[in-house]
Amino acid sequence: MTQEHELPGENDFFTTEEIYEIAALVNEKLAGVSYHYWVNKASQEVFEVLDWITLKFDSGNEVTFTGGLESDGIKLVKPDFEADRKRLEIEFEGKVTIESRDASKHKLWKECIGLELTPSLVKYEGKMLNDSLVLKFPDADALIIFLGLEGLEVDYFEDETTEHIDLKQHN
Repeated sequence: MTQEHELPGENDFFTTEEIYEIAALVNEKLAGVSYHYWVNKASQEVFEVLDWITLKFDSGNEVTFTGGLESDGIKLVKPDFEADRKRLEIEFEGKVTIESRDASKHKLWKECIGLELTPSLVKYEGKMLNDSLVLKFPDADALIIFLGLEGLEVDYFEDETTEHIDLKQHN
């Protein structure tokens, strides 16, 4: 029995606006990183999912990534965490909330703080796939943001793969 390979749909790619927004961050100095968790306290065991990552830059610019609702990809969003917390408080009677935590001192990000974002990498299949995004900084390890089984994940990027392309060359 053969297994069908599902072709990517429109929601599996970064939009043109998202690509421009990411490309505009090149040469911005990273000032901080926040992780925003969806936290469910309904049972004995608290369940947390990293749903949003916010990168803050010296210029005052910031960008927030989340797992797309309509795809297994990454989307850029402009969340209102305070409004969402209030809505969840009412809807779930305090059992579900959003917790924001400073991740700037986390081992992955610590060496990138104060460094400029350089041209970064995405997967390319005629368009820019949104299943991962590689962030590159001079004199620091490149990082990859991707959607894991339970929310967003960040890890060191291993350069041995050739399936990513330089975003700066294709905008």
